[in-house]
Amino acid sequence: MNGKFVNNKTISLCIILGLLLLLTLIYWIIKPETPATMHPANPQAQQYSLKSNLTNTQDGQKEKLPVLAASLQGTEIDCPIQVDANGKLILTAGIRSCFDYFFSSLGEKTETELIADIRQYLTATLPEAAAGYAIHLLDQYVAYTHALKNMKPAANLKTGDIDGFQKVIDQMYLVQQQFFNTAEISALFGNERKLNQFNLEQMRIHANKTLSAQQKAAELAKLIDQLPATMADGVRVSMQFAELQQLTQEIRDKGGSAQELRNMRESLLGREAADRLEKVDQEEAGWQTQVNGYLAERDQILKGEASPESKQQAINQLRTQTFTTKEDLLRAQSYEMMHDRK
Repeated sequence: MNGKFVNNKTISLCIILGLLLLLTLIYWIIKPETPATMHPANPQAQQYSLKSNLTNTQDGQKEKLPVLAASLQGTEIDCPIQVDANGKLILTAGIRSCFDYFFSSLGEKTETELIADIRQYLTATLPEAAAGYAIHLLDQYVAYTHALKNMKPAANLKTGDIDGFQKVIDQMYLVQQQFFNTAEISALFGNERKLNQFNLEQMRIHANKTLSAQQKAAELAKLIDQLPATMADGVRVSMQFAELQQLTQEIRDKGGSAQELRNMRESLLGREAADRLEKVDQEEAGWQTQVNGYLAERDQILKGEASPESKQQAINQLRTQTFTTKEDLLRAQSYEMMHDRK
């Protein structure tokens, strides 16, 4: 077999697995931190949550909950699973949250052990009908993750290959349909699918050479506003920051003006945030002027004919005269080290 083909195929598989791991990580960040709103079709729905180390089963006996892996001990079990007034399972993102909570300790325990732990937890905390359905979804979820690992790439992917990533995501969706019905897919993978679409649209905006940086910022701002409501504010801010960094670099690489930078920031973040960033720029410019002057005087001292001890004493005096706060002194010393390495 051609060695180049093997390498390309291996690289493609690595990219796919990396993409899947990234999507899983982001899903963990945006998954509901609190129980979801009760299902509108049944206002009598209720959430079953862990309150003690033992739970009553229907026959009145006590059933123990699983012993968690070491990394999870002392944490609150993240299983916001809901059932309706008839004891039937309601399909929500909390079901997947529960599975992923236990599977996050894979390596400390084997997959077989974790599956047994989840089964034990579901049986101990849910009515019989709900537990049965939840265990069925668990089995399907495990089978699905195994199928993803065995998924063959539809194409050799490269960074920025939008069509290639679209094909990978389409393959993922086809695999989901093999194991889940439409309602189950919506509950377990709804937010993930929205995030996949966000990532693809984000790539398309950045790849569109007909758009200016300001236009890209405006399109990206609209895209971020369309993210799931369950997404944490911190994640939204981090995405805005990442886009800000990329667009800023794009403007600077082509020698863009300060006004162009301002317009981009305002389109992406709003006027108030753009004002704050301009203030930060001014403060940073002032600091850079101050530290450059200090380093130049320090260089003159180091080039002098005084003893090393006298030079160091003069530098210490210059530093304390130039920088008045402890934070600035520490920062100046960091700049000294970077300056000396150059």
